[in-house]
Amino acid sequence: MDLNDIFKRIWQGRVTIYRSLGVALVMALLIVLFTPKKYTTKVMLLSETSTKNGASGLLGQLGSLSGMNLGNIVGLNLNSSGSADVLLPEVYPDVVSSTPFLLDVMHQTITDSKGSKPMTVSDYLKKHSKPSIIGRIVRIFKSSDKKNNPLPLFKNGSNAVLHLSKEQSDRLKALRDMIQINVRKPDNKLMSGDSKILSVEVEAHDPLVSALLADSVVSCLKRYVINYNTHKAKKDYEFVSEQFKKARENYYAAQQKLGNFMDSHANVILATVGIERERLQKENNLYAGVYTTLAQMKEKAKIQVQDHTPVFTIIEPAKVPIRKSAPKTTLIVLGFLLVGGFVGVAIELIKLMLNPEGYQ
Repeated sequence: MDLNDIFKRIWQGRVTIYRSLGVALVMALLIVLFTPKKYTTKVMLLSETSTKNGASGLLGQLGSLSGMNLGNIVGLNLNSSGSADVLLPEVYPDVVSSTPFLLDVMHQTITDSKGSKPMTVSDYLKKHSKPSIIGRIVRIFKSSDKKNNPLPLFKNGSNAVLHLSKEQSDRLKALRDMIQINVRKPDNKLMSGDSKILSVEVEAHDPLVSALLADSVVSCLKRYVINYNTHKAKKDYEFVSEQFKKARENYYAAQQKLGNFMDSHANVILATVGIERERLQKENNLYAGVYTTLAQMKEKAKIQVQDHTPVFTIIEPAKVPIRKSAPKTTLIVLGFLLVGGFVGVAIELIKLMLNPEGYQ
């Protein structure tokens, strides 16, 4: 039996192949119809992070202004690089998938395309999450008088231990699966080497929710990175500002003390008076030098905060998707038709092998 005979026998059994294709088509359509639609929103932004060496800290930059090592005086480490406190874009995917970040996103307010009242992301996931059959059975026998604990708020830098229920953990996992973030270098070689392009994708069953959630994720990420990168610079600024206030009070007090002494001893010519006046003048000059130095340091600290603040430029903003991203109807139908055709041909070949003579 040659190939032509085999093809003829398969053609004679084409009804079986048609039936197999019909069954495959019906199954594909059922999957497409009963699979919830998903919509994907993609946001692209350019992240420019400053990784410059801060000349061993902001106080180290100002040490030459007063001729003394002010960093050692105030007890700050001036030998650390400015880039050590910068959160690099390569770490952003880990930040987005972390529990504290997801808890922050959970408390953001969104709404759906049906015109429902504004709700938090946590409430939306609780309302639209579909538990499995086993989960539904468990809910039936589960006590209904148990109160649902709200999701805890988590502040950056907090060492508190989180206690999440099974339902809250499931919602966090569902949110984590909805968000994807990718980091790559820009194709344009003229751009700075520290610049990275971030791509944030959010997939949801509602197109408006997908867009609003993507925008919320980007906003939370920007706030998280800015707070992290500027935390030490802000602390330095607060410290220098406090020292500046004290230096200003001491300087004004020394000025007043010197002025009162000179007014009360204007016409007195005594050696002791001259010695005291010289001592008060030196004390005033010392406080004046510290006051001037700290004033310069305060202005430098403001610049340092701005220098550590990363710049985010939105390249592609969040847009409400028009077309669904899943299920992919064409691929599903073609895939099932391919499998159905293969199964139909396989059935005919098996029948031919079992009964090569009597096969009609």
